[in-house]
Amino acid sequence: MGKVQKIIIAVFVIAAFVYIFVRTVIFVGDGVLAFVTDSNGHILGYLHKRVNVVPQGIFTAIKANYIPLNGSCNVDIAIPVPPLESIKSDHYSIKIPVVINYTLNSEQLTLDLNKLYLDTSYLSQQYGIRLSGSIKDAISRYLYPYYQYNALQANIKKEVFMAIDHVKESFAHDGIIIKEVTLGIIYIPDYTVYTEGRKFLLELLTQEKLSTIQLNALQQQLKEDELKHARYLEHLEKISGIIAKNKDILKYIYIDKLANNVRVIVTSDKNIPFDMGNDSQSESLNKDFDNFKK
Repeated sequence: MGKVQKIIIAVFVIAAFVYIFVRTVIFVGDGVLAFVTDSNGHILGYLHKRVNVVPQGIFTAIKANYIPLNGSCNVDIAIPVPPLESIKSDHYSIKIPVVINYTLNSEQLTLDLNKLYLDTSYLSQQYGIRLSGSIKDAISRYLYPYYQYNALQANIKKEVFMAIDHVKESFAHDGIIIKEVTLGIIYIPDYTVYTEGRKFLLELLTQEKLSTIQLNALQQQLKEDELKHARYLEHLEKISGIIAKNKDILKYIYIDKLANNVRVIVTSDKNIPFDMGNDSQSESLNKDFDNFKK
């Protein structure tokens, strides 16, 4: 084997090694949760600290994704005071802003990694859903069967922290360790706001009832108009059929309009407009003709 051939082979081997190294070897540092996906976004597996070899990278494009293990997020919890939830306004809701500091446990994490990586609000939404439900359960005795503003005002922080402790256990099972929760300024609608909301809700319900009555009346009118239209079409079809069988009727109508005192009967050799011997049928047809002339 010549020297040039050896050099070519060596270059080829080095190039192949560099290609495989670049395509398959991924370094992961501390403080991040890493996973690898293919070109379609499908997760191929987790990555551990330091050096990782991903054989799939030889045949397809891969991407390393990194999520910080430690972070914080703001969560705004709004719990409507019943029955004012129908108004759909935070003005009539108990508002509890919290800041949550957390750590992800990569070995127990059950959340959707792609959503966690791509959607910055995903984790906040998860906190909001669980915290909102837990806090609502904790303070429900202050909301039902009637609103107890003073008692709620005195115990709200205690109830919120008890609810947070309950949620911590739930998140820990899903691989999220809540390290610290900081409460912001809590807003609780007082009796004045609550009474205002009840009055406003009554007005909304009254207006909704009136709108329903008007809508029902309109639908009934449309049905009646549709029925009248169908009867009118039936009448026209009847007249059309009579004219088709007795074409000289148009001459009768034309001459009849020339003078009110002229009585006209138009006949042909073969067709007679109506049976003069049948008084009931004659009267019915005359009525149809009179309506038709109009």
